[in-house]
Amino acid sequence: MNIDTFSAQLVQSLTARGIDGQTANTYVKDLLHTLTEEDLREISGYGTKDDFMPLSDSLAALIREKNARLTAQNTDAHTKVIRTGPICPTDVETRQPIGTDKLEHTKTGMQPIRAAESAAVKSPQDAMEHTKIGVPVPGTEEVPLWEEEVGKRGFVPLTPRGKVFFGVLLLVTLPLSLCFAAMMLFIFVLCFLTVCALIGASFLMIGGEVVVGTACFLVGVIYGIIQICTTSVGIGIYEIGLGIICAGVFLALGVLTYYLAVRGLPYVLRQELLFTRHLLRQVQPMINRWREECNKR
Repeated sequence: MNIDTFSAQLVQSLTARGIDGQTANTYVKDLLHTLTEEDLREISGYGTKDDFMPLSDSLAALIREKNARLTAQNTDAHTKVIRTGPICPTDVETRQPIGTDKLEHTKTGMQPIRAAESAAVKSPQDAMEHTKIGVPVPGTEEVPLWEEEVGKRGFVPLTPRGKVFFGVLLLVTLPLSLCFAAMMLFIFVLCFLTVCALIGASFLMIGGEVVVGTACFLVGVIYGIIQICTTSVGIGIYEIGLGIICAGVFLALGVLTYYLAVRGLPYVLRQELLFTRHLLRQVQPMINRWREECNKR
């Protein structure tokens, strides 16, 4: 018996025992998330739903007990009602004046219910531990097996039939998987080397801009002084100003290039590494999803 057949027949067994269909589906899904490889092998040996009748009885009893406990808690919460209307004569006889700081019920000696204390208290979830297949574990929310943390859960266990199916698909798709992995590795290395080369080129460009800017400034100043001494004062001042402008332009380009080499390109490189790490972290969840689908075959 595979996982789908087992879950469907278990839901039918719970429904036959008086459990609501939606509640039965919820508990059966929670039970499937707690199965171990030994449990899966045991399920694969089932033939009919009579083989796991003790499991159906224990799960139905657990659901009834939890529903009864929740019903009792809801009943207790609804009995604690605060009177918001005018005070009746009976209230005057049984309670002390409202102006006192410490109110106390005169007949029972109990503290009255205040507005801040009237909210229903949520009961904590029952802490249960799964030891055998006959003891289910109710979960708070449904989390697919392939989305769990890698270090906490590991790979999803395979049934004997799922192992065969997984092995065949792995051999068939191995050439395509290797080609895809090689292509992704090539793209990553190419992008990494490109960004590193741009960082190195930016520092070289900064040196070139400093040399060119200094040369333009010196040429403009020296040529301007010569023009002032020999030809015309106006032409000399113009040449000196032109050299200063060229030096300022190359200084601004050097600052922008330095910012690009120190801040911009390292940020791009860091984002590339983070994206690569994210892709690597998705490998095992994808394999877990694949193994889970193989178990359903």
